[in-house]
Amino acid sequence: MTNEIIQTSFKNIEDYIAKLEEKLAKKEQHIQEMENKANMIAEEKDSAAEKLRQMEEEMQQLSSVYEELKSSKDVEINLQEVMKLYVILTEQVLDGNAHIRILTLLHGKKEKMTKEELSKATGIQPAAILRAIFELRNNGLVTYEEDTEKVKLIRRLFN
Repeated sequence: MTNEIIQTSFKNIEDYIAKLEEKLAKKEQHIQEMENKANMIAEEKDSAAEKLRQMEEEMQQLSSVYEELKSSKDVEINLQEVMKLYVILTEQVLDGNAHIRILTLLHGKKEKMTKEELSKATGIQPAAILRAIFELRNNGLVTYEEDTEKVKLIRRLFN
């Protein structure tokens, strides 16, 4: 009888230890997954920081070239070319493709377009277009009427 009680107790203890080991394995797996996610996020952050650093270097070079050209009287500065350089840097480095496309379209004959028209014309998803519209609106470049979903250019940057 005592032997059975002892054996039952040992069995219960072994079952309890097995459950604890299973929980521990799950927790270790969860920790490993979280560490992997943290590493991926850190890599993305480093990549973004590197892109920003590269852009800052390119902008510094562009700025110095601009200042050099500005001080030279015999060289004519073509503002269109400078704008094209900014557009390229913005599209490729900062992923401002939607912003540039919206502004370019609104600088055409139609200064007022709907969100849907902009999405179709640019080939960019409506959510990304809406985000870009809000960012442009917050920077005072366009207005957005939420009830009609119309975007209007506030002022022309170039002709």
